[in-house]
Amino acid sequence: MSIKAFLTGTLVMFSMLAFSQATKGKVMYDVFVSSDDPSVSAYVDQMENSLLEIFFSGNKTRTNFHMGEMMTTMTISVKEQDTALVLLDGMMGKIAMKVTEDDMDDERRMALEKQEVELIEGETKEVMGYTCKKAIIIGADGNESTVWYTEEIAPAHREGEYLNEEIPGLPLEMTAKYGKMDMKIVAFEFKGKIKKEDEVFSLEVPEGFVLKTMEEMKSFGR
Repeated sequence: MSIKAFLTGTLVMFSMLAFSQATKGKVMYDVFVSSDDPSVSAYVDQMENSLLEIFFSGNKTRTNFHMGEMMTTMTISVKEQDTALVLLDGMMGKIAMKVTEDDMDDERRMALEKQEVELIEGETKEVMGYTCKKAIIIGADGNESTVWYTEEIAPAHREGEYLNEEIPGLPLEMTAKYGKMDMKIVAFEFKGKIKKEDEVFSLEVPEGFVLKTMEEMKSFGR
């Protein structure tokens, strides 16, 4: 083999490594909530210092949303399984739910079906050192969410509140409007490894959590 051929092969190999996608890891995001409406100021204050974590590996995903002083919601899903595990840890105690698509109400199902995703060509932005492309999500209510995603990190299983199968990569920045509040989520750390992966993606109810049905949860506050 000539030196030229060897160098060419080496450069190709390193190029492939440089542009290969990360398909496993953990991303941490700061969550910023704001509003101009005084009627929700107390809620906004309680959301201060909120944090979002997304774990992904193969066909498994997990999101942990630490909602300021109020509660932490955790959702674990596996692509082949029709049931996701949802954990709530807050003022109501430690509650676990096994959730399927049948548990989704008609309003939520219709909102997802009417949701439109538009990938914007020609606009890029750097977030956390990654070049991100822009996507717009238009909800059934007409509200727009803006997503900046990188194709350098691509979970195989993209489904749920923060991952979308129509967006070919991992969101590193998201802005959306929820009622009278504006929310901005910005990534600040990515790790390509997950410690205790079996525990992170386990669909077993953890010790200390009480399993409840969706009907039981709907009865709260009545």
